Amino acid sequence: MLEQSMAPPHSKILIADDHPLFRDALQQVVDQAFPDAAVLEASTLDEAMIIAAHDDLDLLLLDINMPGMNGFNGLIALRNAVPATPIVVVSADEERETIQQALTLGAAGFIPKSMAKASMVQGLHEVISGKVYMPVDLSAPLTRGQMMIDDDFQQGYAALTGQQRRVLEMLVLGKSNKVIAFELDIAESTVKAHVSAILRKLRVNSRTQAVLNASKMLGTVRAMPSL
Repeated sequence: MLEQSMAPPHSKILIADDHPLFRDALQQVVDQAFPDAAVLEASTLDEAMIIAAHDDLDLLLLDINMPGMNGFNGLIALRNAVPATPIVVVSADEERETIQQALTLGAAGFIPKSMAKASMVQGLHEVISGKVYMPVDLSAPLTRGQMMIDDDFQQGYAALTGQQRRVLEMLVLGKSNKVIAFELDIAESTVKAHVSAILRKLRVNSRTQAVLNASKMLGTVRAMPSL
């Protein structure tokens, strides 16, 4: 029998999923994992953002395919909105790359929708206790297809300065220009200049494109020396 998690008293948990039946299923999982928690619901990213802005959430369960998410952009937006709240991605997409990307972008866990209820409960217990939960071993070697990296993007990354690489990795983690400036002890205008240089060197047209492409290759590029 699974032990009940040490969830905060009167904790608030948001279930953000556009399918009512699956929200009900997740409600049952949350009720079993955290019997005293108050459960809030959202069916779009906009609704989730509004709730996150007005409620002190202890946990957020997020479907990355609900309306407004635009891929992982919704996860990044919520990560910026509630940086102290652990976000667990709940998805029907069980591809290893998807799981790795979600965790790279700041998710505290990834739960496949096909997972058994008891395993979901265990996963939520681990996240609420401060751990990162994933259903597969991401330390296992990548397949040949997963290791393929766009040559132009890799060459562009190699041309980044050490500071630009640090800024890019912080962008991948979903941090805003203001937060990056504070953590690196530089002016926000300097961060913006770094971002512009990063986009130019990586040959991408937007910050989001840079983040998504970089997150796919972080497992290999972190080993490359800074210039």
